[in-house]
Amino acid sequence: MSGPVIFEHSHRGHLWRLEVASFKGRDFANWRKWYASPDGWKPTREGFTMPPERLGELTAVLMAYHNLPVPDGLETGS
Repeated sequence: MSGPVIFEHSHRGHLWRLEVASFKGRDFANWRKWYASPDGWKPTREGFTMPPERLGELTAVLMAYHNLPVPDGLETGS
């Protein structure tokens, strides 16, 4: 189910991960809180999924938020 990790952030003993994953033949972007266990990091139910096609839009709005030029082809949705 897990795929390539795009971003990780440690916070209060947990790990937040943004990854692209596949489940039952469908791809999705998965933003999830993970916890440390004796067997390694495991996902919690906290988080959300979104279509991977929306990652470009997420990139564009983050760039716009930081006043960076948004390349042609990335839509901000606003």
